[in-house]
Amino acid sequence: MLILNPLLSPACVRLLAAYALALSLFSGCQKGPENPAPGDAGKAAQVRRTPAPAAEANIFVDEAMLATPYAIIGGAVENVGGRTLEDLSVEIELRRREDGALERRNVALTPGDLRPGQRGKFSLKVKSEEWVSSRVVGLRGGGGAGAGEVAFKSLPGAKRPPEKVKPNVVTAAPTARKKSDGSDFINTPDTPYSVP
Repeated sequence: MLILNPLLSPACVRLLAAYALALSLFSGCQKGPENPAPGDAGKAAQVRRTPAPAAEANIFVDEAMLATPYAIIGGAVENVGGRTLEDLSVEIELRRREDGALERRNVALTPGDLRPGQRGKFSLKVKSEEWVSSRVVGLRGGGGAGAGEVAFKSLPGAKRPPEKVKPNVVTAAPTARKKSDGSDFINTPDTPYSVP
């Protein structure tokens, strides 16, 4: 039992009691359950993900090149796996500038078949005023036993070259100031005006 000093006012006693009650309530909120319920173990197992498969290809995504009024989206695919990848295409997701809707397009690789260590290129030409962004979302193989999705790793490719400044830029030379006759402005260095 708590023994209080008789000099404390009733308001102080109430304040201390409220503080002790709040402390005991909030300390219980910080602790989690020590043992999960039997049904919760199944939920934890469902959350665990299977490890991602090893990448069979590296996709080097170049920065979009501007060729007015088009943007050229492209890059290269390198086969880093141990088998030949056949009939490859890169899936690119485009975002519309107007309404933000997404559209996916498949772009064929040149050459379409890649032996281990070989590289192929892809390129897509779109109108730059229609699309705001793009990203590579998939790599598909069409032939043989490896038909379907191919595991890949996306890496940065070639940088966009700096934009060139047009050589016919005109710079304005400063003009000489003519002396004012006082009719242009009320308050000038030649005709100072004092405010009362």
